[in-house]
Amino acid sequence: MSSTRYDLFISHASEDKEEFIRPLATFLMQLGMKVWYDEHSLTIGDSLSASIDKGLQESNYGLIILSPSFLSKPWPEYEFRSLLTLETGARKRILPVWYHVDREEVMRFSPHLADRYAFDATGKDPLLTAFEALRVAKPTAYAELYRRHAAEKLSVPLEKLASNPILGPPLTQPQLRRIRFIREALMDVFPQSWNETVTSFRRDTPQHREGEIEVWECIAGTYLRISRKFTLGRKKRQALFKILIHDTLGSSIPDGPDQPTWVRAAAAEFRSTLPNE
Repeated sequence: MSSTRYDLFISHASEDKEEFIRPLATFLMQLGMKVWYDEHSLTIGDSLSASIDKGLQESNYGLIILSPSFLSKPWPEYEFRSLLTLETGARKRILPVWYHVDREEVMRFSPHLADRYAFDATGKDPLLTAFEALRVAKPTAYAELYRRHAAEKLSVPLEKLASNPILGPPLTQPQLRRIRFIREALMDVFPQSWNETVTSFRRDTPQHREGEIEVWECIAGTYLRISRKFTLGRKKRQALFKILIHDTLGSSIPDGPDQPTWVRAAAAEFRSTLPNE
């Protein structure tokens, strides 16, 4: 939606702000999401109702934190009803999160909402809710998490997902064979167990999985070719891996005349089209 300014609108009760909402909003912004959140999006003198309506209109998704306090207040319910009216057809905009509530309590509030899949955040680190919101609202950015982790460009600990993985359906055998090549090719610069590697790809939404495998195949292929062609030592191999990862995240490989030959060769190799003959 080109008219939107925010990825996410957080609808919540003020009683939950200190313990859950504030750290959740911080993690979401660290993950690169544009968040409408009253502490950051309202200024002195703003009309509260007008600002909330504008935030709802300008957000791709509404993250509703369903808690006992939320379910008992009229103002959060107003936000929910407003979000509900903005949903059209198959366009999902409401992302429900259960926080110290169960299905029976949500059912009394809204049978429609109780019938939706919700992330249960009760007793969990707010970071896990942030990861799940990113997975749904910005799946491409979520797929990049593994690469950002490999490039040490992640401001939040990806290891948090290890204890509470949100996994999609199993990978196909052809996909597993390709992932095995990637893992073996990069083992000396990015050592991971087989289970860790498979889990990282299973976290991606199915529609983004194939593209992410292709990105890693390009990284692995160029890494093998350049490191062998120039007989790179360990430090240069590590540097090569990092610049390839950074290129996939938007930081192009430097290829000016002042760069080492192997770096310029890596840039040319990574951007080339393989001959089909």
